[in-house]
Amino acid sequence: MTPDKLSLNLSLLNGGSDSAILIGYSPIMEYDKENRKRTDRQIGILYEVVLDRNGYEKLSVKVGDLKPAISMEALQDANAVRCTFKGFNARFYKDFRSGEYRLTASSDSIILVNDEDEDLLA
Repeated sequence: MTPDKLSLNLSLLNGGSDSAILIGYSPIMEYDKENRKRTDRQIGILYEVVLDRNGYEKLSVKVGDLKPAISMEALQDANAVRCTFKGFNARFYKDFRSGEYRLTASSDSIILVNDEDEDLLA
């Protein structure tokens, strides 16, 4: 079995916790392969999280939503915003240029977690 055949959930990546710390996000824009350039059409959001129970590793998660779950101002004003994901899936893929395995993650949606919910997810 090779690493690219494995499917990982958030709990496996974050030391048993089903939540992570949200630190930022950016739009995912459609890429026109034929013309080899990015278009102006948004197709999702790339959320950046910190896996606080796994050495504070960063992970980017692709979500198909077009509207962010939180404003950038509210995210910057908060001490820490915990989140989890519905339909989370991470897997390794082989970068054919370098020959190294890399991790990619996607999800159906993001869910912001408040302090009371965090105990249920840990």
